[in-house]
Amino acid sequence: MSLRGSNQNNTSPTSPGVPCPKIGVRPPDAADLIGATPGYIEQQMRDGLLPYRMVGGTRVIAVEDLKAHFDSIPKETGKRREPVAATQARKAA
Repeated sequence: MSLRGSNQNNTSPTSPGVPCPKIGVRPPDAADLIGATPGYIEQQMRDGLLPYRMVGGTRVIAVEDLKAHFDSIPKETGKRREPVAATQARKAA
């Protein structure tokens, strides 16, 4: 039984049981990692706010760059906005 081609646990065949962390991800995976949409990631790359590398014709975002980008997004807490008049009227009724 060969381990080649069936590496289900993302481990190195030379070091069984030791995970091999990813250092780069494609845009859809980057979106999943930070809880965003692929369109958001695409826009950030187009705007020059999220660097990427071309690897064999594929755009790849370094995990460290993705983390830096995510950390640059301001944290928010509390309500996003006050209720609109219709919501207030419905609550009053």
